[in-house]
Amino acid sequence: KTHTRYRTAEGEASIEVVEETLDTHGGNPEILSIRETRWGPILHDLDDTHSLALRWTAHQPGAINLDLGRLLQVGNIDDALEVAHSAGVPAQNLLVGDRHGDIAWTLIGRIPQRIGDCDPKAPLVPARGCDWDGWMPPDAAPSVVRPPDQRLWTANSRVVDAEALALIGDGGYDLGARQRQIRDDLQAASHFSEADLLAIQLDDRALFLQRWRELYEKALAAASDDPALAPLRDLQARWDGRASAESVSYRLARGLRSIVLERVTAHLLSPVSEAMGERFTTPKLSQLEAMLWPAIENTIPELLPTDYSQWDEFLHASLIELQSQLQSVPGDLNNRSWGEKNATQICHPLAMALPTILAEPLCMPSEPQGGDSNMPRVAGPGFGASQRMVVAPGHEAEGLFHMPGGQSGHPLSPFWGAGHADWMRGEPSPFLPGETRHTLTLTAE
Repeated sequence: KTHTRYRTAEGEASIEVVEETLDTHGGNPEILSIRETRWGPILHDLDDTHSLALRWTAHQPGAINLDLGRLLQVGNIDDALEVAHSAGVPAQNLLVGDRHGDIAWTLIGRIPQRIGDCDPKAPLVPARGCDWDGWMPPDAAPSVVRPPDQRLWTANSRVVDAEALALIGDGGYDLGARQRQIRDDLQAASHFSEADLLAIQLDDRALFLQRWRELYEKALAAASDDPALAPLRDLQARWDGRASAESVSYRLARGLRSIVLERVTAHLLSPVSEAMGERFTTPKLSQLEAMLWPAIENTIPELLPTDYSQWDEFLHASLIELQSQLQSVPGDLNNRSWGEKNATQICHPLAMALPTILAEPLCMPSEPQGGDSNMPRVAGPGFGASQRMVVAPGHEAEGLFHMPGGQSGHPLSPFWGAGHADWMRGEPSPFLPGETRHTLTLTAE
């Protein structure tokens, strides 16, 4: 049933239907009907009486402006924070430092002012008086200014807690393992050179996965009487505690965690996926480890997939699945390194629209790489550090800069891919540009 009215805190209002004509090549035009409310377009009908409308900050008056450019003129962190809280840009982490040695963190971009006492982690229910009322005052925006230990870090994880967290909500924070490792690296010394800070960005120690490695060894030992797992037991995989490209042991521990996490996630979400069918998309549950690991340690059965009654049984089956995955690649299992699994796949956006033979020149060479998601050296086949930069004001000549794929976006440019090898291998490359080879002059007519 399609409704024509909806409830507000002041009473009922009419749904406005906007029709957009979509012209198609070689076919008849299609009509897209959009149901609009005062909060935004209706995206989904939950049932016969409830729907979800999209209220996006970018649609609100004053959401977009050019205040960001004022950052070029500020001289200290206090002025920078003032600009940050008025800038009309999507919300992003901002870390800022000035010549006085002061540092600060905040969210750059305007934050809606919530009213009402509804759960800030749940969708707004305007009919109950929960809504947005303009923008949050700049002095109310969460900030961390001049921290006593003179250290700040984000790593796409939470920076604030308690009341400040309730103000900004949870948009899907990463697990805090990478953030914690960066924090500990920063607190391990009082002074850092450019090379020291680059080393932190390249830190591939597998501290988070250490307990999964121990679980892997324990599960394999518990299955010592199963001849089917002989190939896995025969692997000469010494644990070196790093997600290095050469490491087989890291791939084993990482593989076990991935299988367990995937199966438990599917089990927890099965009622929803069965009810929604093809409409269901598995959400990213970055914090599931906080539930999963205690369940494994304490053998809590509620998180077990339905086919298993004990954790030992489930872990045994997970090892068999892991071994099967490794054996699906031809060759000796001792060659199943993490770098093979984590090999780079970095291409120009146009490559996705072209046949393989034409797309290949638009891609960087695929190479085994170290690093992973839950450590400072974040790296995956198609994602990773979009840049690495270390520079101190007044010491630009000693600064370092890395960018995957290089800075040129033109495949026919002689500079196509320049600097990519340095990013790949973590070798220092200069922050400042080299000598000028070409000059482009724009003149007015």
